[in-house]
Amino acid sequence: MERLSPIDFAIIAGYMLLMMGLGVVLARRGGDFTDFFLAGRALTTPILIASLVSTYYGIDVLFGTSQLAYSEGVVAWFGYSRVGYFVILVMVFALAKRLKREDYASLPDVMGRFYDDRSRYTSAAATFLYSVPATSLYGFGIIGSALLGWSPVLSMLLFGSIALIYTVAGGIYAVAFTDVIQFVLMCVLLAAAVPLALGLIGGFDAMFINLEPAYFERMGDMSLGLLLIYASTHLAALVEPSFYQRIFAARSFKAVRNAILIGIVLWGAYDWVVTVLGMAARTAVLQGVLDPGIAGDHSLAQLLFAVLPVGLLGLFIAGVLAAQMSTMDSYCLVAGGSLCYDIYRPLFHREASEETLVRGTRIGILVAWCVGFAMAASFGQLLGLWVFMASFLISTTLAPILFGLYMPAWRRPLAGFLSSILGLSSVVLANLVIVLAGHYSEAQATYVLEVDSFGRHWTLIQEYIMFLSVPLSFFGFFLGLMLDKRRM
Repeated sequence: MERLSPIDFAIIAGYMLLMMGLGVVLARRGGDFTDFFLAGRALTTPILIASLVSTYYGIDVLFGTSQLAYSEGVVAWFGYSRVGYFVILVMVFALAKRLKREDYASLPDVMGRFYDDRSRYTSAAATFLYSVPATSLYGFGIIGSALLGWSPVLSMLLFGSIALIYTVAGGIYAVAFTDVIQFVLMCVLLAAAVPLALGLIGGFDAMFINLEPAYFERMGDMSLGLLLIYASTHLAALVEPSFYQRIFAARSFKAVRNAILIGIVLWGAYDWVVTVLGMAARTAVLQGVLDPGIAGDHSLAQLLFAVLPVGLLGLFIAGVLAAQMSTMDSYCLVAGGSLCYDIYRPLFHREASEETLVRGTRIGILVAWCVGFAMAASFGQLLGLWVFMASFLISTTLAPILFGLYMPAWRRPLAGFLSSILGLSSVVLANLVIVLAGHYSEAQATYVLEVDSFGRHWTLIQEYIMFLSVPLSFFGFFLGLMLDKRRM
């Protein structure tokens, strides 16, 4: 902490003021709900590239993937991150073009039109829970505690409030244009950190000397169940609310397609750099350069704090804040829209004016921020929080969205509702059971439930819930089809 100079603080403060200033300026654009939430459906490829890449890759990836690399090795890229690129390709070519054909406004809007308002409400609830900025705020806590010496709560309040201000003020215009700045900072600063980190440990050769052979095995020695769960969270890309919002906000399908294809290349490079830095941090610990007691999700921050010089350290912290603010602002906007456009409007005020929708979305953003803050303060590690949030979205919307897009004759209201409600409720109930009846394991950094049944001992961890909830969602869909007596 003593290495953080006035120059570094000045750079960080200047960046914060710039972001808030942009929000205030862009708020003067005015416009209706479509302008505020979807940028008038006119986003171009360059803006989409910056917005999508920086939105989908924040501190949850920066510190979550590096945590996995720190503890397991290259499996973080080969077994975890690489799965995501394939899922995103499926999203582009199998879903995006179909979705762009209609004037949808959000993921719950798609569910409502495919099925009925019951499915709209359940998917809006899942979208809201997935989109609250819990991982972003958790990441701000890591930045503050690991890099600045502040308490995590203070860091979440300060940095989270700045992103909140410009998002509430400017809507998607503020989100998209600040994402361009954040995208550049995020990529350039992280790339600049690599040679410095490798220089600290003695290059790649030092990794091979100090790390166990399992660190260089593509699938590592992580348990198959946990690897499947971490990889399956990428299924969220098929029903990713921020992806859907960008698709609906884009000028054309071609703009979306090109932006995401270029984005995959950038995401791949970003993930590989983060994986290398996570392994470098583990090497530095084994060499005695870093404190062996650091947490895995703090390791990357501690490594970079040790190698970056004055000035560049301030730029890096600004870049990390940029990465996370670009994620937080987008998801806050999506969560606020879910509350206002997909729950309040159809349930209480179908004839709501454009002004009312914009005001309601701003209130929803504030509510999402508060819920996200409470969730961030309740979890002990970042990957567990990410899996928890992804399980809501995947379990509630994956089955009805896929069947609704590709089997139009199966768009039965009861099928969509049973699928979404069984998925959502099973995630809620299973989490309650594991948290209340189980115990928190410091070794695994998650809640664990020990069960003796059928002559065997079972260890159920919180991250395994999707093994139950996703099959239940598919079961609910087919049950709804069977109960619907209309001819198919």
